[in-house]
Amino acid sequence: MYQSKFLLNRQKIINAADIAPAIAKYFEYLPQTQRKFIYRMEWYRIGVVVPLMVYSEKQPLMQIFKECQMYELKELQELPKNGTEVNFSLFAVPSKSKSEYDEDKLKKWFNKKIAGAAEVTHYEFGPNNCLYSQTEDGCSQQQTYTVKGSLKIADRDALDKLRKKAVGYGTELGCGLLFISEA
Repeated sequence: MYQSKFLLNRQKIINAADIAPAIAKYFEYLPQTQRKFIYRMEWYRIGVVVPLMVYSEKQPLMQIFKECQMYELKELQELPKNGTEVNFSLFAVPSKSKSEYDEDKLKKWFNKKIAGAAEVTHYEFGPNNCLYSQTEDGCSQQQTYTVKGSLKIADRDALDKLRKKAVGYGTELGCGLLFISEA
């Protein structure tokens, strides 16, 4: 599994729905079935250039595009041993519903997702954003939530599998990548 860092040019891409296709260009050398990736974009960051992170099964090909530029590529590091406390961050859409969630519901949802793999020892919330995008079906909006804090690893292998797939919904908008770093 690979972890890549990109810079998104917000002057070239203003529509949230156009980001995943821009990232997909880095995988065009692969057959369609092998172009799997999830990405995280922190929409609350303001600026002309915004960082985003991509996890992919296959290595993206270094190229230059006006929309976004890859600047770092490495293999995803192994998680520490069971019992270790780590930091986590998740930019999430917990359900298909576009309604507002409260912190207790977010905690319950996230605890259910990581059950058996880890236990949260500390929670923080926000900032939360509503993402707007233009699609073939018209204008769309999606409420997103930032959940972060600390967790204690209970089953390293289960947590590793969890971070390599999207958690929740909204992956086409840069949601669902569970980022884990050392505490």
